[in-house]
Amino acid sequence: MTSLLETVTVTIDYPYSEGVLKLYDEGVSMKIGKGDFTAVLGGSGWGKSTLVNLVLGLERPSAGAVYFNGEDVTRRSFVKRCSLVRTAAVFQRPTAIPQLTVAQNLSVALSFASVPRKERDERVRESLGFFGLEMLSRSYPDALSAGQRRRVDLARALAVRPDFLVVDEPTGDLDSSASNLVMPLLRGLNHDHGMAILMTTALPRCAAIAKSLLHLKPPVFVSSENRMVGH
Repeated sequence: MTSLLETVTVTIDYPYSEGVLKLYDEGVSMKIGKGDFTAVLGGSGWGKSTLVNLVLGLERPSAGAVYFNGEDVTRRSFVKRCSLVRTAAVFQRPTAIPQLTVAQNLSVALSFASVPRKERDERVRESLGFFGLEMLSRSYPDALSAGQRRRVDLARALAVRPDFLVVDEPTGDLDSSASNLVMPLLRGLNHDHGMAILMTTALPRCAAIAKSLLHLKPPVFVSSENRMVGH
């Protein structure tokens, strides 16, 4: 069966005057199929968010390849990738539009996804209900807690009904009580909705809810004298 996502030994290099900073020095290879849930575990500065950007087409790898539904999309846009696999992303920082209510934020996302107007209200209600946000539908993002804003971003992703969800450090700015609410919801998206998920995290306890685990290694710096620092 063709994978929704496959990366083949992707690497990324950042050149400096003193040398080159190399992320994923040995390359990152993974496959994610329908119903999979993969956690990427790594420390701060190890390239978790960069890997998300590579998967979504927001950055280009220095080497290696990215495939969506079997097609090479390494140099293709996020829009092209979504045309091959319906994809949604939840980034490390909340991205709700502050001038719109919670419900309006979801409705706008559905509009961009070309969901017919007559279906939008039902999808908004369904998604807000799944995340326990019904009472906040008319609230504005700035009036919400960090945990509530994170659930709004997840609800917006669910409303689009993606086959593949990419989540970057879902508990990064949350306290423990909010984290304890968000992680079971992610597991529910995978278990109850069959959504394939790629999640990055620095916390082993969060990674433990996934079905498979990918460990990142620290970056290495290769000096202009060809001396390697790292690992």
